[in-house]
Amino acid sequence: MDTPYIVFWELTRACMLACKHCRAKAIKKRNPNELETEECFNIIEQLSKFNPTPLLIITGGDPLMREDLVDVVDYASQNKIRVAVAFSGTYLATEEKLKALRDAGMARMAISIDGSTAEKHDEFRGFRGTFEESMKILSRAKKLGIPFQINTTVTRDTIEDLPNIAKLCIEKGVVLWDVFFVVPTGRAKAELMPTPQEFEDVLCWLYDLSRKTGLNVKSSAATHLRRIERMREKGKMPKVGKLYYKLLDQIEKGNGSGKIVDGVRRDHIGRMLGITDGRGMLFISHVGEVYPSGFLPLVAGNVREESLRDIYKNSRIFVDLKNPNNLKGKCGVCEYRFICGGSRARAYALTGDYLEAEPCCIYVPSTLVD
Repeated sequence: MDTPYIVFWELTRACMLACKHCRAKAIKKRNPNELETEECFNIIEQLSKFNPTPLLIITGGDPLMREDLVDVVDYASQNKIRVAVAFSGTYLATEEKLKALRDAGMARMAISIDGSTAEKHDEFRGFRGTFEESMKILSRAKKLGIPFQINTTVTRDTIEDLPNIAKLCIEKGVVLWDVFFVVPTGRAKAELMPTPQEFEDVLCWLYDLSRKTGLNVKSSAATHLRRIERMREKGKMPKVGKLYYKLLDQIEKGNGSGKIVDGVRRDHIGRMLGITDGRGMLFISHVGEVYPSGFLPLVAGNVREESLRDIYKNSRIFVDLKNPNNLKGKCGVCEYRFICGGSRARAYALTGDYLEAEPCCIYVPSTLVD
C-alpha cells in the first residue's frame, strides 16, 4: 500500500463518558497541546495530496468537544476528502450541530451502541442516559438525511446480545454495522476479550447474518472475517463451536422479541481487502502523533515534525507492517496473510511484538497441516 486507504484522526481525547474499553482513556477536559485549527488544515492539505485521497474518519474522545469541528469537516470537504465523524452519545449532538456538519460535507456519522437496551448499553458506557440520547441522535440523523452507522464492541459482556443489536441496526436503517473486537489497550483489559474460538464463532455468524438479512457488516480489529468470507465462498466451513449455533438460531427464531428481519444494503463506502494496522491505514492523535492504528500505541512520527507522506512511507514500523511476509509464526505462512494479516495491535498487546501471530485466530494454515 503506497498510500493510506483510510485515516483515523483523534481530534480530541476529551469526552463526557467513561467507557470500559476506551482506547484513549478519555478525560473530561481538552488537552491544551491539541493540534490547533490551522495545524488541522495543514494535515488535510497533506491528505489531499495522496492519490487516491484516503477516507477520513474523525474520532476521539468525542470530536464534538471541539468548537472547530464543523470548520475541519468543511475544509476536508473543500479538499475533496470524504469524511465521516464518530460521536459519543451525548447531548452535544444537537439537530443544529448535525445539520451544520451535514452542510459542511460530513458524508456519514457513527454512533456506538454496545447493548440493545438502556440498562446494558449505559452500564458499558459508564453513564446513565447515553442509550436514550444515542437513539435520539439516530432519529435526528434520519430526519436530516445523514447516512449513519452503528459501532459495537464485542466483549465477553456483549457477545450474547449481538443478535439483538443486529436487529436494532436493521430497524434503524444503518448503512453499516461495524463490529469491533476489543483490543486490550487503554482502559480495555484482556479479561474483556472473547476466546479465540468465540472470535471464530462470531465472525462466522456475521457472515451468515450479512447473507441472510442483507445487513452491511464490517469487522474491526478482526480481519479474520476476510479469511472466513473467502473460505465460505469456496464451500469450506471453518471450525465453529456452540456459540455460533446459538447466535445463528436467533437469526431465524429470535429470542422472544421476534426474528431478525430482512435488511437492505445501503450507501457502501467501499472497502479493500488487506487493510489493517499500518497497511493502508494510519492514525493521527490529538497532539499530532502518528500510529499504525489507534490500538497499536507505537509512535511512528509526529506531523508537527515530519510530513504524513514521509512517516507512512519511511518509518520502520510502517515499512515492517506493509509486507505481510514479515509476519511471524503461523500468520507469516498463512495463505490468507495478504487479505488478512491479523490484528497487529492485538499481537503487540498480548505478546509485545507487533509482527507476532494473531493471538485470537484458531485457523491453522494449510502449509502447517500434514
